[in-house]
Amino acid sequence: MRKKKKRVKRTRLKNLSYKKIIVLLVAILLIFIIYNVITQKTSSIAKISNIIEQTNYGKITRYIVYGTHLNIEGNIEIHEQNKIEKVQVVAKSISGNELIIDTEYDYSNNLLSFSTLDQINTELNLEELDVTDYYILLKIQFLDNDVKYYSLLNDTEYGNIDYYTLTRNGRNNKIHINFGSYKEIPFLGLNITKVNKLPEDVYDMVIDPGHGGSDSGAINGKHKESDIVLDYAIDLKNKLEDIGLKVLLTRDGSESEDDDMVYNIYDEDGRVTLANESKAKVILSLHLNSNEVEITEGGVEIYACPNSDLTFAKLLATNIVNIADTKYSQMETYKEAEGVYVRTIEIDRNRTSSFTRNYKGIFDSIPYLFITRETGGIATGAYVDGTNPNYGENKYRNSNVGLEGYLIELGYINSDEDLYNILENESSYVEAICTSIDTFYKITDD
Repeated sequence: MRKKKKRVKRTRLKNLSYKKIIVLLVAILLIFIIYNVITQKTSSIAKISNIIEQTNYGKITRYIVYGTHLNIEGNIEIHEQNKIEKVQVVAKSISGNELIIDTEYDYSNNLLSFSTLDQINTELNLEELDVTDYYILLKIQFLDNDVKYYSLLNDTEYGNIDYYTLTRNGRNNKIHINFGSYKEIPFLGLNITKVNKLPEDVYDMVIDPGHGGSDSGAINGKHKESDIVLDYAIDLKNKLEDIGLKVLLTRDGSESEDDDMVYNIYDEDGRVTLANESKAKVILSLHLNSNEVEITEGGVEIYACPNSDLTFAKLLATNIVNIADTKYSQMETYKEAEGVYVRTIEIDRNRTSSFTRNYKGIFDSIPYLFITRETGGIATGAYVDGTNPNYGENKYRNSNVGLEGYLIELGYINSDEDLYNILENESSYVEAICTSIDTFYKITDD
């Protein structure tokens, strides 16, 4: 019996030794992985550090990711005797390739201010970057043809961002937008890797069926705007998923909708909060228009944000008109192109209304429509801060990551022609929107 006990003890000791070996091997593997990551990062920035000015660097005072684009602005002290001929922000890859980003600048009293923010949804398209490492640099050409590159220091309150490209053929790229330093040289880097699947909480697009709950929207007889656009949203979600996109609905009618959902859009499960938390690139809000005056002709209206490129909005309007056999709206107010509108908040600053009292500091160039404004963060001037008790608080109003937003008025519910077409021709409207997304964002391109 004693010998048997000794064998058991040795077996336990042997098992314990195996566990120690496994733990040791795991620890070594983790150290190797961490070391490898650090080494790769160091060797990556080291490959282009020789072209960067070692004793001077710029400061980024603002940087945003809006939709699919990255933009920055900042300044740098320049004491060169030679006059500046050209200033460009560039994305420099470790292989030496250089992507030029359109840049505006002003130089006065040895301080050069620069910005790529001509339009919030243009310039550095994150969807078009190769799978490699890039570094965002300031490139200055002087009159004697001397060219210098300057690295950039983060002088904002915002940190690193993980961006996932739109799903194409079941695949995505992850772009780690990060700030760091190498030998005391600050840098803004973009580390791009392939991923096979989006994280559970990350979406490509958000579809927002307008209104809901006690807010039916516009009504014509038994037809309610909130019901019609919900049907459209569900159909559109299915079509977009058919081409491979991951889509979130801000409401889907699967549960009884809160009678007060119109007032809790900023709550935990509110439409604005859900959209902001989705990490999606684009939000489309579906609506039906209405007019107090009886009309015979209606038409489609696409509302986009100010200070943005309108190419996608124009494509949406054109495809809906052509594929759904409808018309452009004849409304001229806020019109930028056929079927495309940009409406901003207009404030009479001499009036002391409750609106101006509650939202001091807002300005006239931000979107009038809350769904495009409040899901764009600082890029669109989101401002609902809880001061007005009727609207709650947008916890993402100060975010530097925003969704590119469009509000689609499919037609006028009080136009018999529009309403009939919308009710009977849903598949064509949905096809038009899906085709626009597929074409513009190159979702199914080989």
